Amino acid sequence: MSYIGSIEDFSNHSATGIESGGLKLLVLRRDREIVIFRNSCPHTRESLDPMGGSVASADGQLIHCQRHAAVFLASTGECVGGPCQGESLDPVGFTLSNGDIYLD
Repeated sequence: MSYIGSIEDFSNHSATGIESGGLKLLVLRRDREIVIFRNSCPHTRESLDPMGGSVASADGQLIHCQRHAAVFLASTGECVGGPCQGESLDPVGFTLSNGDIYLD
């Protein structure tokens, strides 16, 4: 397992792009819940956050691609708006232990 960081390293209701072990990842935090996806839009296979910063909606329920305005459900990664509807972000397995996040 590879250590990503502490849950406290990620702002609440944010989706933050990071790189770990050569993988580009998108870490979504909503309260004490974490979801991790590959940071790759199914539309173009490019990162969702070329301008940096969080790509989550204010309530943390949606992820917005900065490139082509695709919209994804944060809970499942399913695209519900924009050019890749019906496709999904690729989830990444991880373990959350005592507030620490590890890739599986």
